Amino acid sequence: MNLNLWLRAAVWLTVASFPVSSYAADGLAAGVFLGSPMSGVTLKQNQFKIQAGIDKVGVAVDGTWNLGEWLGRMEYAPMYVYAGGQWVDDSTHQWGPRAGLGVTLPVGTGDVELFAEAGTTWYWEEKGDIEFEGAAGARIYF
Repeated sequence: MNLNLWLRAAVWLTVASFPVSSYAADGLAAGVFLGSPMSGVTLKQNQFKIQAGIDKVGVAVDGTWNLGEWLGRMEYAPMYVYAGGQWVDDSTHQWGPRAGLGVTLPVGTGDVELFAEAGTTWYWEEKGDIEFEGAAGARIYF
């Protein structure tokens, strides 16, 4: 219970400390996601995102790159690649680097987006397993 309250306070303080942008793609976004190995809250600012697991305690920190800009082909603009690291409080898999592919779908005037992403995480302890993982959720831009 105290951990849940602490996570809510940390998310609120983080959201309140970022500058507000009028352009959604460059602003701060906060939301929720369901996925494997964790589900929880997500924060995104420009090309940086943090996901904090609540059902299974964990944290993922990633850099993101828009495929439309990266490849110079705007038909790929809703797609992005991500790479970073992840830690999960799990007896078998705990931490490792991760990378994957995501897609966003703006809803309404563009202040809300739905997203889905899938990729692999290479857990470095014990067997060194590579796990396929994914998440889907929604973010609101401020």
